[in-house]
Amino acid sequence: MIKRILLVLFITAMTPLTFYIFLIFENNKSINEIHPKVISHSLDRSITWLIDNREKSLTQDSAILWWMIKRSSEITNDHRLLDIYNEYKNKYIDNNPYNVWRKLFIPHAQTKINPDSLNHLPDYNLYFIYGLTCNTELGHFDIIQRQKNTNFCRDTHPISPACVTHQLMGLRFRQDQNCGDKKVMASQENDLQGMIKRQLTWDPRLIDVYIQRVLMLVDTGRGNEVKNQWLQNILNVQSNEGGWGDFQSLLALSDTRHIGFYSRGIKSGKPTDTLHATAQGILLMSLLAQDAEDSEKSEEE
Repeated sequence: MIKRILLVLFITAMTPLTFYIFLIFENNKSINEIHPKVISHSLDRSITWLIDNREKSLTQDSAILWWMIKRSSEITNDHRLLDIYNEYKNKYIDNNPYNVWRKLFIPHAQTKINPDSLNHLPDYNLYFIYGLTCNTELGHFDIIQRQKNTNFCRDTHPISPACVTHQLMGLRFRQDQNCGDKKVMASQENDLQGMIKRQLTWDPRLIDVYIQRVLMLVDTGRGNEVKNQWLQNILNVQSNEGGWGDFQSLLALSDTRHIGFYSRGIKSGKPTDTLHATAQGILLMSLLAQDAEDSEKSEEE
């Protein structure tokens, strides 16, 4: 009887471990390079999703996401992206001179910052605004000083899946504004990129933050270290409508109820496309398509 109990306990303990090992293997296996036409097709489908969900998307005043759409429109010169971005800008930015995110869209805009009025924002948003403005008063905030530390996420948000990518994005804003010692920031950038690469290796959940991690590596010049399988994984979870979400189905119990991964672990839910994940996917595919085009031109020369 005791042996049977021990056997059941052993199998119970080993099943999740075996499944995790399988996921790690699948996540990191070697495959051929993704063909540029596949990337272009994925990009077109994701833009179609954005246009099809235009009305709902424009109710979301998430500046960082629309900045990604703006960048994608500049990279691709796609009029659909430019049109919907301009609609967002006209609605939320142009007639609001006190919007703290104006510098994302109007680089030379003079934005008055009242740091005390920003305390309600998440710490990474404060770091983004500091990076964009290099505001001296905001820079004295303890939460800003701590985010300048490479180990901030380990010490402050050890279980937050997106902390490191947020920190790297804030750092990139600082680099663009020459807001800090260049050598120190370059060294920290390299350290954070290494952390993100390790996260992609050992966290195989194909959710929003997975796209975000690959995007940040590509956007910060480490795209050559992104595994082809990681890109294929992102392509595999793109929905039939062309978007991405923050839920990876593992088991479908019904049409509306699935068991799967999300940002905090495992839950019961349903795969649903979101602007948050899809905007990141659009920018990622735009950057990859541009890289492929640049490579093709170099080969022709």
